[in-house]
Amino acid sequence: MSSVRFLNLDKLRGFAAMSVLVYHVIEHTDWVTFPIKGVNVWWRIGWMGVDLFFILSGFLIYLSAHILKERYGQSWGRIYVAHRFARIAPLYFLTLLVFSVLILPALLFLPPVELALQFFTHVFFIHNLLPSTHGAINGVTWSIGVEMQFYVFIFLSLGWLQRVSIGRVLIVLCSVACLWKATIFLFFPAEQRWFLTTQLPGTLDEFAFGIAACKLILDRKLTAAPTWMHSWWRIIVAFTSLWLMFTLFWMEGDYWNNPWMVIFFRILMAFSGAALILAVITIPEHWWIASSKPFDYLGKISYGIYLWHLPVILSLKTLDLAAGVPYLTAVIVGTLLLAAFSYHMLESPWVERARRAA
Repeated sequence: MSSVRFLNLDKLRGFAAMSVLVYHVIEHTDWVTFPIKGVNVWWRIGWMGVDLFFILSGFLIYLSAHILKERYGQSWGRIYVAHRFARIAPLYFLTLLVFSVLILPALLFLPPVELALQFFTHVFFIHNLLPSTHGAINGVTWSIGVEMQFYVFIFLSLGWLQRVSIGRVLIVLCSVACLWKATIFLFFPAEQRWFLTTQLPGTLDEFAFGIAACKLILDRKLTAAPTWMHSWWRIIVAFTSLWLMFTLFWMEGDYWNNPWMVIFFRILMAFSGAALILAVITIPEHWWIASSKPFDYLGKISYGIYLWHLPVILSLKTLDLAAGVPYLTAVIVGTLLLAAFSYHMLESPWVERARRAA
C-alpha cells in the first residue's frame, strides 16, 4: 500500500474544486438564468463539493497516517505533522495575505483587538469556531480550519482507529455527529444551524465514511485491483446511492427546518461519496477517455483552485464584465493560472522539502 497513489481520486478532487467554483460564480453574480433542470443543475448545489473534499480527506489522510505509522513507528507523528503543515499552510497564508491586502484592505484598519483576534484565530486554524472570524478573510477558508482540526483528530486517535472494526468507527463517529446536529437543531435557530453543524463534530460522519472506505481496502475486505467485476458492481452501488441522495434533497425544500435532513442527510451523502471513491479507484485507466487527463491535473492543483477562486470572483466584480458565461470563463482562467503557478512555485517545493526532511 505504501506505493499506492490512487490516481483516479485526482479526478474527483478536480471535480469537487470546480463544483465549488461554479457554485460561487452563480451565487455571487446572481446568475438567475443558469439552468435549473438537467445535468447542469448540479452546479447550483456545487457547495456539496466541500462535503466531497471532507470524505476524500477521511480516506486519504487516514491512509497517509497509517502508512507513516507502519513505516516509521513511533516517529510517525512528527513526520505526519510536518507533511500536513507543508501541504496546507504555505498557500493558505499566502491567499490570506493577498485577500487582506488586495480584496478587502479594510481588514487591516480594524480596531487593534479585532485585528488581533482575526490574526490569532487564522494563524492557529481556529477561525471557523467564531462567527466573527468564520468567513472574515477569504470566506472558503472556514473549511481549512475544520480540515486542520480533523488532522489533529487523526493524530490523536490513529491507534484507536487502527484497532477497532469498521462498524465501530462508523457507529461511534456518526453517533457523535448526529448527536451534535440534533442538539444544534433543538436549541438554535435555523439561521445559525449551518455555521454550527459544519464544525468538526458535525462533519465527523463524512470523515468517518472516508476512513471506513480506506479501512475496507487496508483490511483487505475489498480489493483495489481494477478488474471488470469489481468496477461494475461498485459503480452501480455508487450510482444508486447518489440517485437516492439527490432525490431526497430535491424533495425537501426547507432543509434547515427539517430535523431528519439536518441530522441524517449528510450520512447518506457520506455513504454516497465513499461508494463513489471505491468505484472510481477501481476503474481501469483505459476506461477513461484520453481527454480525462486534464482532470488529473485539476486534482493536483485543486487546493489552489479552492483557495484562489473567491479572490478572483470578488476582484472581477470591479470590472464591467457581463454576467454568465463570460464572467465564469474569466474566473476559471484566472483561477487556474493562479492555482497552477502556486502549485509549482509554492506548494510542490514545500511538500518536497518536508519529504526530504523526513
